[in-house]
Amino acid sequence: MKEKWSSGKIAAVILGSIGAGIVLIISLYASVYKLSKVIIAWDEFEAAINEREDGDLEEWLDDNEEEKDEKEKKSDKDSDLDNENTEYYEFHNEIREDLSYQVSLEDYKVEAKNGLNAKGTAEYPVITGENVKNPDVINKAIQKELSVIEEHVNDVAEKLSENASYLFEAECYVTYMDEDIFSMAYMEYGYLDGDRQETYVVSVNIDMDNGMVMTNTQLLDIDDEFSIDFRKRSDKQNGENELLDRYSDQNITEMMNQESTLIIFYTPLGMEVGFNHYYGWVTVTYPDYQDFQKKL
Repeated sequence: MKEKWSSGKIAAVILGSIGAGIVLIISLYASVYKLSKVIIAWDEFEAAINEREDGDLEEWLDDNEEEKDEKEKKSDKDSDLDNENTEYYEFHNEIREDLSYQVSLEDYKVEAKNGLNAKGTAEYPVITGENVKNPDVINKAIQKELSVIEEHVNDVAEKLSENASYLFEAECYVTYMDEDIFSMAYMEYGYLDGDRQETYVVSVNIDMDNGMVMTNTQLLDIDDEFSIDFRKRSDKQNGENELLDRYSDQNITEMMNQESTLIIFYTPLGMEVGFNHYYGWVTVTYPDYQDFQKKL
């Protein structure tokens, strides 16, 4: 089990290389490959794989390896909220056993079809119960990310050399559940030869009362005014960050109105809202999310 990640953690995941590689990244700044619900800097990632044989790959934004290693230590995901700090949400499992439906966590593994050393692992929830509406539909929606992981692993494998290795891991967090709502998030990491190169958050929300998948972009009314407020809340919760400052308020609005980049899920503290971006991801805790719900 990995250490709980603060929801405010902004992961810098640009792939860079020495000399010409850095210039390549900057020139391709605006061109991002979208893989399902996440954004992947694919051109830079492919270049990193090709150059890995020469030992010429550097994570030039990650200048604190000791801090990164500490964040990757194992810990208990099933612990309760930190009693000393309940103002902001931190990823953990909030699985309940007193409801009319049950949730179990299952393991998933995939290996590249071409036989190279590219693998994917994931943990995912399965919802069961005699009175669950549309169980096949909601479980299929929850497990849709597994096919995305499989596709990604095989895409990466096509670019790997025989001596390189790639591992994609997806941790599962059941962030909220009651009789009406089920929320979860996948925390995803990609490792090239043991070095972390990618990180994303993918969220899924289910209307348990009707047995339907919620369209995440329809939950909140997000405009430029919301984005301005989001930036202020992020500075307070996460601290000022120059990576987030690279985006205008209009950029933030656009990313939080796309299913491929929006992060949104319910928690015991309210709702966690944010987005995946070119450099990683960022979220903010909204105890007052109801003030921003879209009017029907």
